[in-house]
Amino acid sequence: MHIEPGIVDGAKIALSYATASGAGAYALSVAWKHLKERGAGSLIAGTVATTALVFGFFEILPHFPVGVSEVHLILGS
Repeated sequence: MHIEPGIVDGAKIALSYATASGAGAYALSVAWKHLKERGAGSLIAGTVATTALVFGFFEILPHFPVGVSEVHLILGS
């Protein structure tokens, strides 16, 4: 994503970093709890299943043209 200089100030960038690190810490804590309760096999199977579902919903099912920004969002490139 391209951000024009002067549009987003430093406080908003700091807030975005804090939000991302909080979300990452929460995801790690949930994954650790799942790992302790159900084991690595269950965590890996769930990860593979959700990855396959996201791929199917965003790459296989859509049949409409997308713009450049949507392609960057979905493909991560």
